Amino acid sequence: MNPLYEAPSFAFRNLTHQGLRSFLTLLGVVIGIAAIVTLFSLGSGLNNAAQEQFEQLGSNSLFIGLSGQFSQSSGGGPVTNYKTLSESTIDKIKSIPEVEVVLAPVVAPMNLEFGRETMAGVFIATTPEEAKEFANTGFLELDEGRDLENRDVFSVIIGHVLAYDTFDKQIRLGDKIKIEGKSFKVIGIAKENAQSFGGGPNVNTTVFGTKKGFNQLFTEVDPVFLLVKTQTKDDVETVKRKVDRIFESVYGRDQKVYEVTTSEQLLAQLGQFLAIIQLVLVGIASISLLVGGIGIMNTMIMSVLERTSEIGVMKAVGATNTLVLTVFLAEAAFIGLVGGVFGVIIGYALAFLVGAISVSSGLALKVEIDVGLIIGALLFAMIVGMLSGLVPARRAALMDPVVALRGNE
Repeated sequence: MNPLYEAPSFAFRNLTHQGLRSFLTLLGVVIGIAAIVTLFSLGSGLNNAAQEQFEQLGSNSLFIGLSGQFSQSSGGGPVTNYKTLSESTIDKIKSIPEVEVVLAPVVAPMNLEFGRETMAGVFIATTPEEAKEFANTGFLELDEGRDLENRDVFSVIIGHVLAYDTFDKQIRLGDKIKIEGKSFKVIGIAKENAQSFGGGPNVNTTVFGTKKGFNQLFTEVDPVFLLVKTQTKDDVETVKRKVDRIFESVYGRDQKVYEVTTSEQLLAQLGQFLAIIQLVLVGIASISLLVGGIGIMNTMIMSVLERTSEIGVMKAVGATNTLVLTVFLAEAAFIGLVGGVFGVIIGYALAFLVGAISVSSGLALKVEIDVGLIIGALLFAMIVGMLSGLVPARRAALMDPVVALRGNE
């Protein structure tokens, strides 16, 4: 007897003959593997989307904001009620030789009216030159209309969701909206921009205008955060040190008012946060797999009890203890493998479904099939099956052939 050929047929026969018990045994493994695959895929999808967004910004980018503004993972948007960056400080940063461009938008919360409806939002004001740089980073891209120009005062670009999904009536190009009671014309609608990390406003629900228009509504015009792009990637650390020295000269040594963070640091922080969350969720999901393992053990014990005569015949014709042990372990592994296959299929189906719903809701989530995850999940399921079947398989291997031939007596 070759266990590699016989064990699968034994396992298949055992699964089909035991009906509901086999189904429930597989169900525990399927649920556990499906939960693990789903959570891993969604976590990886979120990380992939974040990496894509940071690649658009470029590895030569630095973010300057209030301490904790870019290191937190909440997406509540920029803080606007603390110290702002003065024009003189911004000019010092712009004067650094290794700096290519400094984006210094001004931000304020606002009330927006369209028709008879009112909602709260965020108004971001830039110069037309800064708006073009925002487009280069992929942060703000037009779906319809035109870019802001120097002559624009009461003209704005609005986010995709704000235009189409916020009010009962969709906002079209040329429509008038009221911001803080003053009328503005919509000259552009931004493309839908998926959000995957905190520290910045949601482009989909933001209004973009010129600083001239901003001054018509608000008195505070100094920015609270900056996006700095260096000449090359190698200049990032040099610029970071120089900016830190500028802030120390303004706010004192060891100042905690502003911090400078590189795009790679932000991506690393996000990766650590996602890894911790993913580990916790997968740990919880593994409880289902533990239940599945107990189910496999129960099924294998019952299988040994019901097939004692068969075990006796195997030993009577010369099967060794090792051969019997191998056959039953292979059967337990086969049960785990079958549950793992269905678990992987269901897990990816759920992951792609959640991914599609999330993207349609404006959250960046790029779910991809990971061959390594599939192989790992299947091996894990098989190992769980074999560990769960080890005790009953050993019991079968150690049976006395004479006693086994008597059956269940």
